[in-house]
Amino acid sequence: MEAAEPTDRASRAWHRMITAGARRTLARVMVIDVLAGTAGHLSIGTIHHAIAAIRPEVNLSTVHRTIAFLVGLGVAHVLQRPGEALYGLNERPHIHAVCETCGTHTEIPTDALAPAMTAAQKAVQHEVDFEVGTAGLALFGRCRKCAAQHP
Repeated sequence: MEAAEPTDRASRAWHRMITAGARRTLARVMVIDVLAGTAGHLSIGTIHHAIAAIRPEVNLSTVHRTIAFLVGLGVAHVLQRPGEALYGLNERPHIHAVCETCGTHTEIPTDALAPAMTAAQKAVQHEVDFEVGTAGLALFGRCRKCAAQHP
């Protein structure tokens, strides 16, 4: 897992929280710090494990509620994938490319797919009256390695 700049990332997340009128709680501080400390996405279990190593009184259900709260505010987003959902800070619009074979995932900046995404978003909104967001979207397929091993 790639390391990130936790202080800057956490500060930006807290700015979004304060702007939304949310208050600082121990659980929110701990979850944001854990998410800010990685450039990737983490499972609830991994987040809880990292927090419990420092503050064992923070239980798994508290982490679940905190993550749900952060996702609801748009501070964090969920990557739904087969097996287990993963969570990350919502810093910039992106799409996830998820390998259905090995489970690896990669973030694709939306500007890389901007024309196609704009057309797809407009089509979905027109056809089913649904506004598609850019955080947490996932494209499922096979990574290059798995495609080469299983043609």
